[in-house]
Amino acid sequence: MKDLIQQLKNNYKNGDINIKLIFICVGVFVISFLLDLFFFRNNVWKIIHYFDTKPTIEGFFSQPWGILTYTFFHGGLLHLALNCLMIYFIGQFFLRYFRKEDFLTFFLFGSISGALFFMGFSYVFNYGQGLVGASAAVYAVFFALVAYIPKTKIQLMFININIPLDYVAYGLLAFDVLMMLSGENVGGHVSHLGGAAFGFLYMKQFEKGNDFLGGIVRTLFFREKKSVKNDRRKASRDDYEFNSQKVEKQKDVDKILDKISKSGYESLTKEEKDFLFKQGKNG
Repeated sequence: MKDLIQQLKNNYKNGDINIKLIFICVGVFVISFLLDLFFFRNNVWKIIHYFDTKPTIEGFFSQPWGILTYTFFHGGLLHLALNCLMIYFIGQFFLRYFRKEDFLTFFLFGSISGALFFMGFSYVFNYGQGLVGASAAVYAVFFALVAYIPKTKIQLMFININIPLDYVAYGLLAFDVLMMLSGENVGGHVSHLGGAAFGFLYMKQFEKGNDFLGGIVRTLFFREKKSVKNDRRKASRDDYEFNSQKVEKQKDVDKILDKISKSGYESLTKEEKDFLFKQGKNG
């Protein structure tokens, strides 16, 4: 047991930011389950009700922290497992291009955006259920990638098909709208739209260098000595520029490959052939 606890500590300490968030979500789930089991068994309200996002204005002012804490609470084991899987896989994808600070910025403020959408919807349509779960935050991270590299192809789980990222996004949005129309977990799907909107729009500003929210996250969670901070800021800026160039080259490669699939290799110009050969050599 002692070895297991030490291993978990090491995994948390050495894990990427998405791994740390998974640990937090699982830890919150276990602790809330035990508290409900031993102290709130006969109560109408459970621990989760003190940390969810309330659907009313009055509920928000009585429990304002719920606009963020709801993200780390889940309604059941399956709900938790699905969100943790999304945090892991989408987080790994995001961290190929950006820093842990950027991931946390999109995750936390995407969560807040999802809660605001949910509360606005609840106010207009008199929706009465609370909101829990990390899916709005995950949508924010995913749709940030959609805004940044929309034509990058990914392989769907359990299906050997490569689909452009923006097509997956369209499918997710259509699914959320259909679920809303069917009346299935309406508040949750509304929050997905809020997270998606934030992720997509903020990435457009982020690409221009307007990362005003990131400064808040770095100040709160990534405090460093000034000299170290300046060195890392320069390094991270260089990394971001390198990643941007890499993504742009990948976009050009994808365009050429699409042209080949439609018209054949001989349809390429000499410049396109030379560029494709050079990228294949560098890769």
